[in-house]
Amino acid sequence: MIHYAALPLELVFEGCESYAPRYLRLPFARGWIVVEELSPGAFRIAQLMSSDLQDYLDPRFQPGRVINLVDEAFRAEVQ
Repeated sequence: MIHYAALPLELVFEGCESYAPRYLRLPFARGWIVVEELSPGAFRIAQLMSSDLQDYLDPRFQPGRVINLVDEAFRAEVQ
């Protein structure tokens, strides 16, 4: 990959080696949801592992969606 920038590479990529997201695997009725913790109670969906193919088309489980596990409505949706 070629990256063109007016800044030195040390400044452009500063901190990228120290980024270590914390992933959790949350069970739900038909499989697992792998999430990245953003803040206490807030997570971003990183991966879906399900035995039901329709779950992959469900917008509630789209990778990149931010979910709040403190919110009772989301927990009720998943079960």
